[in-house]
Amino acid sequence: MEETVRTQYEWLRKLDAVCDLFIGLIGSGVKTMADVDMPAFLQQVPEYHASLAPEGYPELFAASLKEKNRQAMYDNCVAMKQYLQDLFANMEQGKPLAYYFVTMTPEILLGMDLAPVCFELVPVFLSAVFRRGVEEEMDLLELKGLPPHLCSAQKGTVTAIEIGRMPMPDVLVKPSTPCDSSSMLYQYVMERNNVPLVVLDAPYYSNQRAFKYYHDEWKRMVERLEKLTGHTLDEDLLRKHVEYGNQQLWYVYEMQKMRRAVPNPDSSMHRAFDVGALYQCGVNSKYVDYLRTCYEQTKARYDKGIGCLPEGKKEIRTLWTWGITPFYLDMYDWLEEDFGMTYIECAGGYLPGDIVGLVNTSSVESMIEGLAWRSFNMPMARNVMSFSDIWINDFVKLAKTYHADAAVFSGHMACKHSWGVNKLLSDALQEEVGIPTFQWETDIVDARFTPRESAHDQLAEFFNNIQ
Repeated sequence: MEETVRTQYEWLRKLDAVCDLFIGLIGSGVKTMADVDMPAFLQQVPEYHASLAPEGYPELFAASLKEKNRQAMYDNCVAMKQYLQDLFANMEQGKPLAYYFVTMTPEILLGMDLAPVCFELVPVFLSAVFRRGVEEEMDLLELKGLPPHLCSAQKGTVTAIEIGRMPMPDVLVKPSTPCDSSSMLYQYVMERNNVPLVVLDAPYYSNQRAFKYYHDEWKRMVERLEKLTGHTLDEDLLRKHVEYGNQQLWYVYEMQKMRRAVPNPDSSMHRAFDVGALYQCGVNSKYVDYLRTCYEQTKARYDKGIGCLPEGKKEIRTLWTWGITPFYLDMYDWLEEDFGMTYIECAGGYLPGDIVGLVNTSSVESMIEGLAWRSFNMPMARNVMSFSDIWINDFVKLAKTYHADAAVFSGHMACKHSWGVNKLLSDALQEEVGIPTFQWETDIVDARFTPRESAHDQLAEFFNNIQ
């Protein structure tokens, strides 16, 4: 029966198979793609899995096999695999599916014994692994008349839900941060499919009065979800998942501190997977294991005073002042190996540990408040919804604290709000820290907007010029 659920929804089935392929390939012990007997490997996996392999980016598989990346990639795939197994089991048991947006973490949903699905995460992962990503689903939505400038992180999921490649949600949960594009697409799903939408209204300001308002929104969200789903918030279940999330973020904060060291002891390609783990914060203990692996490997290099660069390579300590580029995840390993670029932090994944901290688990009330505070300061909430000074000041401070040499603005096509800030931020980085910023246009999911070859050439020219 579980196999029926596992194979019913094409996106989830593909993601589950991807986890198996990475786990099997890394677990085989091979060190490079040249060592892989691909025909023999594909004969050992299910026929469906083998059919997917030619669609994948071989460069991502190759980067994942490197010593500095392999165990973290393995553990990350194990964590995602466990999440999917739990999701399939919850679906089989008929638990309500709650789709949520990335400016919140799902512990509160898990504490109500709901099955959480991050609306944006599955298309991001599929576009990271497969050449065609979710292009078909995005194009189908545009054929209905929706404009192409809407966010690709949601466009594909909207279609996948309607044509049965993702399960139909029972409820949608959406903080109103950060943009009209995301909010309107959630409303579109609500209207088209008659799915209730619970909105957490996020204030423009970031002061204590504003947080009190947002905290109250979280309490109202719980009340409404309880009425809509019939599931009540269980203190012990909530605490279990909040403690998982706290453990994850403890490792994240410790690695933030270690990346201040010169050379940076943390592998650059991990930044993207750390962001994915943040969006899945608290779902299971396997994500804790993933971040523990990242922490222990980083700590070992930190204690020895070494980094992840090839011997003799000069380090270019780089801030990525907007988001990651999922369809080109191996880019970060390539830039590290060929140019000495080390990935210090990015605006799409930066959660300031000294401000956010960990959630107090002493009571239901303290946990709701702590999760609301985290959501209030999540990437795209803290640095986008309010005054641009917050974003600018955060990254000027990071540039100084982490001894940055350069910045890259990977401007996502749909994030119109970020383009104006980039000019102000790049000016501030030049004037106050004396570092250059490279700006390039991209789309986080749709590789056709700026193809990998074009991105490669633009980034190579920039890093060549500052070596």
